[in-house]
Amino acid sequence: MTTYDVHFQPVVRSNAMSAKAFTFGYASSLKVTGFQALVNRWVKTFLTPRGSDLLHPNEGTDFSNVIRSNAPAGSTSDVHDIAVIAIEDANDQVRSQDMQGMYSDEESLQEAKLVGFQASSVGDGVDLWVDIRNLAGTDLIIRLAELGTR
Repeated sequence: MTTYDVHFQPVVRSNAMSAKAFTFGYASSLKVTGFQALVNRWVKTFLTPRGSDLLHPNEGTDFSNVIRSNAPAGSTSDVHDIAVIAIEDANDQVRSQDMQGMYSDEESLQEAKLVGFQASSVGDGVDLWVDIRNLAGTDLIIRLAELGTR
């Protein structure tokens, strides 16, 4: 069985052809390739709750358990530690995918690491900044914002 992921691409409001919630705006589907494909794959792995995919129960991380938990407001150091462990777990899984697939250096993970962490300025939660670098040497710092802890 082959599975596919749908990646949404934001478009400028003037490029939207109707009042649809989502629009591809192209005659045919576009394959996500290059560094964006790696970032999408890593974020999906990091945010997928471990055990939620019946076909691949070991995939995903335990980070989303923090989001669904009732963690005390002062426990940001615990959340930080859980985030670091989950990032390493996601790295291991994506590297394993890299070894099984036919990925270019642009789409293969060198490393992802936590470079920023703070209590959310909006509501209860945390903001994470993760630096993702591919084997080609390109890197991008992504912000995973307002990840609720309650």
